[in-house]
Amino acid sequence: MRFLIAAALFVVSVVSLVLGLGDRTIWAPPASHRIAVSIDVKAPYVFVPSTVLHAFGGSPVLTAQNDGTTFVAYGREADVQAWLGNADYASLMLDTAAVGTPVIKLGAEHIGISGPNPLDSDLWIDQSKGTGMARLAMNTRSDSGALIAVDGTLAAPKQIDLVWPIAHDLTYSNAMLGIGAAFFAAAAIMLIIALRHSRVKRGPRRRTPRAPRVKRVRVRRNKSLVKPKGRRSNRNPVARRIAVLPMALMLTASLAGCSIQLPGIFGGGNQAANPTASASVSADTQPPAAVTRTQLERILTDVAKVAAAGDKANNRTLLTSRFAGPAFQMRAVNYVMRKKSSKVDAMQAIAARPITFSLPAATDTWPRTIMAVTDESGQGIPPQMLVLQQATPRDNYKVWYVSRLLPGIKIPAVPSQAIGAIPVDSKSVFLKLAPLQVAGAFGDVINKGRSSLSAGLFDLSNPFYEQVSSGQKAQAAALINAKISFRHTLGDPNTLSLATANAGALVAVFMNDTYVIKPNKTGAAVAVDGQEKILLGAGGSTTGVQSVYGDMLFFYVPPVTGKTTIQLLGVTQGLLSIKKL
Repeated sequence: MRFLIAAALFVVSVVSLVLGLGDRTIWAPPASHRIAVSIDVKAPYVFVPSTVLHAFGGSPVLTAQNDGTTFVAYGREADVQAWLGNADYASLMLDTAAVGTPVIKLGAEHIGISGPNPLDSDLWIDQSKGTGMARLAMNTRSDSGALIAVDGTLAAPKQIDLVWPIAHDLTYSNAMLGIGAAFFAAAAIMLIIALRHSRVKRGPRRRTPRAPRVKRVRVRRNKSLVKPKGRRSNRNPVARRIAVLPMALMLTASLAGCSIQLPGIFGGGNQAANPTASASVSADTQPPAAVTRTQLERILTDVAKVAAAGDKANNRTLLTSRFAGPAFQMRAVNYVMRKKSSKVDAMQAIAARPITFSLPAATDTWPRTIMAVTDESGQGIPPQMLVLQQATPRDNYKVWYVSRLLPGIKIPAVPSQAIGAIPVDSKSVFLKLAPLQVAGAFGDVINKGRSSLSAGLFDLSNPFYEQVSSGQKAQAAALINAKISFRHTLGDPNTLSLATANAGALVAVFMNDTYVIKPNKTGAAVAVDGQEKILLGAGGSTTGVQSVYGDMLFFYVPPVTGKTTIQLLGVTQGLLSIKKL
């Protein structure tokens, strides 16, 4: 019987091992799906739509071959088409008439004008460039598209390969191999037990001689030899079995009671204690986020490199690829002053990482906005809010605002980076104050203080307001032979705003602080020092001076129905110009 059990276990192990190995070899699916396309086009670009990239399941690997330089990139399909615009390009398409394996063929060529080099566009989620061949493994989404080119002027590569690796699930194979190994080990153990039992059973069969019989002696009964009576004299085995029976029943009942709790311990349990929540997901009609986390990291890394190169060379031309608006203007003026005097400090460097906050716009149109907070290494250096804008599909993102966050501030809750935030119109009436009006209203509060009509809209418990407001009062009181006037106005109409989770908005604005000082007596002069003296090139003027400072301000503006006030979150101030009157 033991040999039969060992044989049965061995048969089961062999079957399981065969099934496990067969799932990895004989019955395994092919390693990949592959489609090779040879095309002959004059257009400089080949567009691969989402339908082609998803001809099979999984993420494809796109390979383009050419005699010279080859370029491959992918991004959102709508972004790729927007980048192409009216340029010459050829489209690939699926042959719907093909039976079985999908066939990709060349669609219509869209004839227009030549386009630029697609290398390093911010729209690409990933890209690859090579000589003779470029290969790109794409982690495609449902809305992904690809672009193949050389340099935007030469004809596109003629050989294109698409490979979809097939991920074979080895769960079944591993289970069968594990079961087969376990049964094989059990069969070996049972075989050893059977052999040992057989060897013991095959012991010597000789008949041993019987001992001689001894004459039995009858012994008369003696009362002194009779066993005493009482409870200890009860050696009846039947009585013992009857006594053990109730204990066995009690043990069985107790074990049965414990078994009721076992399912709850190991996960079966009472379903009411662990209810399963079911949520219904509705279709999301909001446009996707403008950039992914990978794109944002790549963009900020390039911004930091450009800023570092410009700061080192004091060359504003080096900034043009990544800076615009107030951020460019303020840095360019700093370069001018640093060329005139070595005593002028450089503006704080742009840090690319770590990214502690990121909020791209959720939009499929242009211009597009990104807000990100990076924390520069070093103690006492506050984090910086970078606000970038992409003007057109073929432009890269450029930094418009750089604001140092104020101590102790907390940015309100916003949508996740993967979802993105809805852009807010600069004239929105759904906020406590339209973004275009924030700079003027805040400047009026600086000049008039609590008596301003806009004072109740702002939270004035911030160091920037207190320093500027008190500084203006102190400067006006200190002047005896001169008169000073202050004016705070909107410095740039391009205010950038993204919605928060509570229907408010994060608003980046530029405010100009204009200070005009005129002597009020004949023969009096106005003296300047510090950066104003360096930029003016003189120590003062007998006719007066006009100084303009720029403030890159970052606000939280609550919704019009909100009970909170407008809060200043960050600011960067710098001298823009000074002239004699």
